[in-house]
Amino acid sequence: MIYRISAELDILKAELYDRRTAEETQQFLGLVADSAGRHRLAKILIVVRSSNPIFTLERASFFGKFRALAADPSHRVALVGDSQELALSHQYIEVLGGQLRINVRSFPNEPAALRWLRGQA
Repeated sequence: MIYRISAELDILKAELYDRRTAEETQQFLGLVADSAGRHRLAKILIVVRSSNPIFTLERASFFGKFRALAADPSHRVALVGDSQELALSHQYIEVLGGQLRINVRSFPNEPAALRWLRGQA
């Protein structure tokens, strides 16, 4: 697993490459959540490339890491993947997140995700 997390103006951008396991996902999401809190950024862009899709979200702790975001409606998490399988996985996360009132959405590309994060879509 390779990742890069950077604060870019009003958005935390987290890029993940070559993720293979739910445990790697859990580790990455912990780092993303910690960085968002440290930088006090309410908008998070997660870009996943060359990785296995994850459909076991409770094991991966996606919702556990981002449940605190649900309390503040200004928080947004945008997901972008580079394959059809990742897109389906992210759509699944979007549906489950919506049920928990977590403002998470899946996008086909970064420009669309950034527009939504900035309230332009």
